[in-house]
Amino acid sequence: MSKEKSTEYIEELVIKINKLSAEDQAVWGKMNVSEMMHHCSKFIDLYLGEIPLPKWYKIFGVSIGKLFLWYVSKLDPSKTPRNLRTDKRIMVNDKSYDFEEQRSLLLRKINGLSNVSGTIKHPIYGKMSSDKIIFLIWHHTSHHLCQFGVYQKNH
Repeated sequence: MSKEKSTEYIEELVIKINKLSAEDQAVWGKMNVSEMMHHCSKFIDLYLGEIPLPKWYKIFGVSIGKLFLWYVSKLDPSKTPRNLRTDKRIMVNDKSYDFEEQRSLLLRKINGLSNVSGTIKHPIYGKMSSDKIIFLIWHHTSHHLCQFGVYQKNH
């Protein structure tokens, strides 16, 4: 994957996140749109190593987790399994998040990905290229954009 492709992923997410509205209803799952954006922001923090995890996560990640990543990364985000178990560090269940505040936070984090380069030490999967990290963040966020009807296959 190239830096240009990573830039395309970032730009695509910005456009789609800006299509969300506070009134959007989930097609599946329990989160409202503000919770989803908060969850996606926390997912970015996790993937960039800003949320500490127990050491046993890395043991799982290096063995079985990489196989799971390979499988999921081959799927279109709209085909990714739904309602998978979410780690408590990135789980949200607060219906009172402010929509504009959460959108602003998520857009800031997405735009900040353009400054990510080189090799990243993922807290679960170990060393990964920044392009792979950005792809996985794009995939996860796009999966949740499907949840609210704003994902169209155009990448």
